[in-house]
Amino acid sequence: MIQLSRYIPKTYVGEKMKLLIDKIKLKLLLEEKRDNIRSRVEGWDLILTGVLFLISILCSEYKSVFGLSSETITVLATILGIFITFWGVVKVFKSFRLRYDHKLLFSDIENLNEILHRFSIVALKDDFNRYSNRFLLHYDTNWNCWFFFSFPTSDSANEEQIRNRMSNILKVDKNLIHLVHKSERLQPKYSLKDCVNKVYQHSLYQAVMGEFSPELKEDSFVLDGVSYKWMTIAEMEADDRIMEVNKDVVSFVKEKIE
Repeated sequence: MIQLSRYIPKTYVGEKMKLLIDKIKLKLLLEEKRDNIRSRVEGWDLILTGVLFLISILCSEYKSVFGLSSETITVLATILGIFITFWGVVKVFKSFRLRYDHKLLFSDIENLNEILHRFSIVALKDDFNRYSNRFLLHYDTNWNCWFFFSFPTSDSANEEQIRNRMSNILKVDKNLIHLVHKSERLQPKYSLKDCVNKVYQHSLYQAVMGEFSPELKEDSFVLDGVSYKWMTIAEMEADDRIMEVNKDVVSFVKEKIE
């Protein structure tokens, strides 16, 4: 497998999309499209040749050759000139219709991308404590497990969307939430739910909150029917269910956020 990275236009700085592509599939694609990539439209030269040939016919007089009269030779030459011109028009039409440039090639390469799941992981620490060492997790009843905040990664304005989501979930002003992009990682993972191997692109953010309400400072609390709890990395690593379902994310946060 190989990885390709590209920067795409954003309303914020630093977001990067990674592509995970099978090397053999990429090689086959390039081999298949090799003859289709062209830098210019083909056929204009044939049209020009045909037109000039027809003009030369109009300005020329032919003598009888091999028993063919001058009129017959003129007709045959005219047919040849028209055919050359017509073939040039066909080539131009095909070039426009089947034009395959670097943009189309890149689009085909993107379609080979095997990353099907892009998520932004948000780690919020208990900065209201002097010695902050806990992260806020929420309980997912479908998985019966505690998770970090996780949102689908969009191609534009991702940080603004995350701040809005965090604001709505925790009932705080979004202007109090600051996001720090820490890292990105491709993480192959076996899906217990679907029983298949999947590849995830995780973008890790640390959320810094300017002010915590008294409710958020509780060791555990409930908002809108969802349970939340502050946990240390050590507590997460001691939880068998978290390690079974979400070990990769816990290790990612442990490595990148002190």
